[in-house]
This record gives sequence, C-alpha cells and structure tokens, in this order.
Amino acid sequence: MPKVFLSAQGQSFPCARDERFLDAANRAGFRLPVSCKNGVCEICHARLIEGKAWQGRATRKTKRATPAASEEILLCHSGPETDCIIYVENVYGPGELPVKKFVCQIEEVTEMQAHVFRVRLKAPAGKLPEFYAGQYLSLDLPEREGAHYFSIACAPGQREIELHIQADPHIEAAVETVNFLRQERLVKISLPFGESCLHTIPEQPVILLAAGTGFAQMKSLIEFLWQNNFKHPVHLYWTVRKASDLYAETLAEDWAAQYTNFNFSKLIGEAQDEQCTEHHEGLAEAVLADALPLKIAKVFVSGSPKLVFSVKHRLTQAGMPETAFYSDVLEYAKPEDFGF
Repeated sequence: MPKVFLSAQGQSFPCARDERFLDAANRAGFRLPVSCKNGVCEICHARLIEGKAWQGRATRKTKRATPAASEEILLCHSGPETDCIIYVENVYGPGELPVKKFVCQIEEVTEMQAHVFRVRLKAPAGKLPEFYAGQYLSLDLPEREGAHYFSIACAPGQREIELHIQADPHIEAAVETVNFLRQERLVKISLPFGESCLHTIPEQPVILLAAGTGFAQMKSLIEFLWQNNFKHPVHLYWTVRKASDLYAETLAEDWAAQYTNFNFSKLIGEAQDEQCTEHHEGLAEAVLADALPLKIAKVFVSGSPKLVFSVKHRLTQAGMPETAFYSDVLEYAKPEDFGF
C-alpha cells in the first residue's frame, strides 16, 4: 500500500491505490482542509511534490511530480499510484484540533421529554465546525460569567450542531440557558473541548455508559461509528432516575432494530427525588453481568464524578485496562476526592 508523506508536517499515513487522499487521511486521524468534497470549492488544494497520483475517479488522469516540477492536485479527487510526498497547509494530526469561535444561528429549541431540550445550532456558511465525536463545546452567554459546557450530540462533518440540555426547574443555570436560546436568534460558541472522544475508527468493541443527558455524548459517538460502517459490537447502557427520563429511548431502540451489532440496555431507578443518584450504582454491575470483553474493548462513560470513578474502579478490577477507559471527568476530578 502506498505511503503518503506530508512534507510540511513531517508525518505520513497509508493510502490504498483506489482510495482518495482525503479519505485515507481521515481514517488515520488527520484533519485536512476540506469543504464541498466534490472538487468545486478547491479548499483541499495541495501540491504533489514527488510521486505519481491519479486525479478524477472517472478520467483517472495520472500526474507525475519531482522535486523540480510539482503538480497541483485536489485531495478529494485524487489518490496515489506510488508513494507520494504532498504539501498542504492547515493540517492537524491525530488528536489535534484548534479551539475556534463561531456565531451560530439558533435553529431549534424543543423540549424532547422530562425537561430535556434539543437545541440545534447552525454555523455560518463555509465555516464547518471541526470536532471529534464525543467532544463538547462552550456557549458564550451575555451577562453570565464562566464557561457553559455541553456535549455535542451529533457526529462531525456538518454545519448543524445538536445539544441536549436538561433544564429541570431546580437547575437554575440550565433554565436560564434555555430561556436565552429561546429568545435569541444567534449565540456565540467555542469548540472543541474534551479528550474523551474518537480520533479514528476503533478496531475493537465499544462499550458506552451514560447517565441522564450523558446520552448526548454517546449519540455523537454512535452516529460517527454508523457513518463509518463500524462492524464491531457496540453496547450502550443508559441509566436514569425514572422511565420518563429516557428522553431518546425510541432512537436507541431504532438503532437496535437497524444494526445487528448494537445492544441497548436501560437501567431505571424509579427514584422520586430529582437529585437522587442511587440508579448509578447498578451500571458497572450490569456490564459485568453481560460478560463483555473488557480486556479488548474501548469504554466511554458520561456522568457525575462519583459514577465515573465507581465504574472505572469496578471494571478495572474485572480486567479492563485503565488505558481503555475514557471520560471527560478524568480531566478535572481526582478519584481520591470521591473515595476511590
């Protein structure tokens, strides 16, 4: 398989002869400048410094380059015939994305169920928000100090961004946020944030555990996997206080019906106290009861620090490598502060 060398970055990735440079780079975790993906906008313009490459799937015109005579190519419409050296600017390697600010249109603010609101934002034309599946953003709300973080509830690669905001009456800050979004037409956002995400397509089973609106992060990961024809098993466990808190249960059940490699389990606490967390306790036990391949799977958890550390402790005891465990909580909390 030919190898593609990025001369400006000093990095490389493999690319099959019938594969576009753009697709191979994305598969390897690189982010190349791109917009239309059909050769019209020319944002993915690059220089072939050395090697042979085809351009245009229909015409398959061969371009040859040497250090003394480079060729212009479009990464979305070309691929290698031999090892290639290409020059392209504004490339980010695996795990590297800059935080950018956007002013987005507020397209929708709708209550889905049980005080959980679906918010849809739309970035300006020609400015595609870049993030990895599983990351989150910050809303810049006037007259309110500090950052207001929310998981992104959709896969990357589109202008529209979806959020799920739980605005129970006792959560004053969330209620204010939803009211602001309902009243305004535009909102400023910053993204992306978070290391609990997928830079590339995994080559092993994926286990996802969510409490409440932690489902939003899992939705982003799952949609990214489906978009890339993921064939390994995906297990989603969703725990809530009461049945009505399963605000996207139908969506999860639709996935289970559509994809044979997807399994959905719900854990309902039936607690009356809106702030009760007893339903968290059975999450790790449910995973262990299903005898999942913890030693080879990737595990993502979204919930409170106590939930995250309790699950991590229990699954590690059962053989899960610590390096296979991902949660945003690990970036700001310490296990000893929660008794672990």
